[in-house]
Amino acid sequence: MPLIESEATLIERLRELFHTRLQSGVEVGIGDDAAVISASKSKLVATVDMAIEDVHFRRAWSTPFQIGAKLTTANLADIFAMGAKPKYLLVAAAITETNNLDVVTELANGIRSVADKFEVEVIGGDLSKGEKMSLSITALGELDTNPILRSGAKVGDLVYVSALPGLSAAGLAILGRGLDRPRYVVEAHLNPKLAVPSALIAVATSMCDISDGVATDGSNIAKASEVDIELSKQLISNAAGFSDLKELADELSEDVFDWILSGGEDHFFLATVDPKNAKNELGVQIGVVKEGKGQVTLDGAIIQKAGYQHF
Repeated sequence: MPLIESEATLIERLRELFHTRLQSGVEVGIGDDAAVISASKSKLVATVDMAIEDVHFRRAWSTPFQIGAKLTTANLADIFAMGAKPKYLLVAAAITETNNLDVVTELANGIRSVADKFEVEVIGGDLSKGEKMSLSITALGELDTNPILRSGAKVGDLVYVSALPGLSAAGLAILGRGLDRPRYVVEAHLNPKLAVPSALIAVATSMCDISDGVATDGSNIAKASEVDIELSKQLISNAAGFSDLKELADELSEDVFDWILSGGEDHFFLATVDPKNAKNELGVQIGVVKEGKGQVTLDGAIIQKAGYQHF
């Protein structure tokens, strides 16, 4: 039978799992009432994300490892989207009573698999019993320059994505049909991979993480900047990986542009860039910024299908 451990035992186990020397600024880590980190002259950037069983993930589809890794990816993506470097994580989890040692260990390993990749340290958190699993992660980062805001897009800017989105939505569509292949597509939904958008950070006039879909997140930029964003099917179709994604969409009788524009959770980056800074290393150009009042269009037509909405 799997062990049911006390809170003190679980915390000790977590302290062992997250023990690291990546960050010199941590004076007190896991195990005390609160973490203590040294003050920095850099700007502090903070974000928090929450994932709840049967709302954001299904235990029938996702392992605790994947759940931990995916939420950590979402958290760090928000920090990178501001142009900052993530440094620390605070993790709060509610788990069911049974199998708690195995579940907590696997959840922690998923979090650490992403945190270690980007040299980020888990410095504290909280555990609770719950009827369903939930996970909340707060990320803290540092920024030495001005943040990249959603409100910086200018008329004439080019619209880029760091990579073609849609694979996560495709994975969700496959899982929803009771299938689990192609596995790499399913994995793109269950455990999306994050890459630092260094080239975009250097030149973006505005930027955000694609968590709720290009249409929704693009609308956030358009409204904040008081412009319109006009996307192009032709530009999108020219992107690497589009033909394979379209072939899969056709097989499943889905619209590939719905996946690309209204799917979410790829955790790529949407950005606007002055044309003088345009280059292939930025990713995929998919549109242009025009005068307007916060709309996102595709070949001139307003995109009707919204991305993910909590309410």
